Amino acid sequence: MAGLLRFAGVTISASPIGAPPSGVPSPPPGQRSATLDEARRLVRFPIRTPTVLGPPEQVLLADPDDTGGHRVASLLYRAGTLRLDIFDGRLDPVFVKQAGGSDAEWTQVGAAQAIWIGGPHPISYIDRDGVVRQASGRLAAATLIWEDAGVTYRLEGDLTLAEAVAIATTLQ
Repeated sequence: MAGLLRFAGVTISASPIGAPPSGVPSPPPGQRSATLDEARRLVRFPIRTPTVLGPPEQVLLADPDDTGGHRVASLLYRAGTLRLDIFDGRLDPVFVKQAGGSDAEWTQVGAAQAIWIGGPHPISYIDRDGVVRQASGRLAAATLIWEDAGVTYRLEGDLTLAEAVAIATTLQ
């Protein structure tokens, strides 16, 4: 891949984007609904939520190990059109994104480095065995990615950079 960047558990390729994924995306392995309290018990990292959005409308857990610990928690807002994925950023990459040319840019969330991908882009999931799950490929909306205390946050939705950063800075 040309222009490969690894940041906070996400691999971003700046190679030209081909045709968008087709078909219905499959969820990450073992995805299931949970309450926020249950999710906080079943992941090995703190789940912080953006106060400006209030409580999530839905919480999803994905990729459980054989002890019941889940690798990714997703908080859904605005009828699922705004998504905050949370995972241990010290892990090997969890997501692969393909951002054509200048679509990816560095920014800040507070004092933390962040990456903004300002438009739709293909995304795939990397399972626990390191296999890229092409079947999970989907077209993602604009996305802000940052890490705080070893935890990676990936905010995706129909947002501007300023709106995404404003949401990200309210995590508690």
